[in-house]
Amino acid sequence: MKFLIVSTFLIAFSFPQSNAVQLQDISEEMLAPDHISMLIHEDLINEFFKNMGKVSGGGKNYEWILKNPRIEITNKKAVFKAEIQVLVGFISSTQDVIGKVDVRYNAKDNLIIVEVVDADVIIDIAGYDIGKIDIGKHFSKPLKLSGPQSVSENIEFSLPSGKVRKIDISVKSHTLDLIDGAIKVSTSLGFKVLDN
Repeated sequence: MKFLIVSTFLIAFSFPQSNAVQLQDISEEMLAPDHISMLIHEDLINEFFKNMGKVSGGGKNYEWILKNPRIEITNKKAVFKAEIQVLVGFISSTQDVIGKVDVRYNAKDNLIIVEVVDADVIIDIAGYDIGKIDIGKHFSKPLKLSGPQSVSENIEFSLPSGKVRKIDISVKSHTLDLIDGAIKVSTSLGFKVLDN
């Protein structure tokens, strides 16, 4: 009976300690300071869409024109929105387009990538089923923007003794967050003294 009580006591206290270590490790990683941060406002992305020119297409009996393509960013997601006007003979219909957007950061190449990954719309005019139009394929190339980076990869400075000290600068961690109206990318830098 004593063995059972002691075993239960030891097991009960071993779990909180291991969790505390894990939480401590996580909190240290999460508390890494943002040394360099940048915001990409949705207005910049939408200016790119405005300057793309006409996006249109069609089939046997219809034509379509995409109007007002844009990205809307909230703190939860980025969404592609537009209106599509479909013309079948003398009949015209306009409806909303809503699509998914993938936003990611490529740390190796220091690129923020914004890509429309899905924007299908099903068209039905006056009971005439035209079918599905894949708007996303007209945005097959993602928008790539330069991300935050340090001024240089290393710094050299002279010491009072006359020696030159070199410090290597590297990206320790990075985060990408969506906030209302913008993409925020932050990096935390690490510094290492190089031996002479």
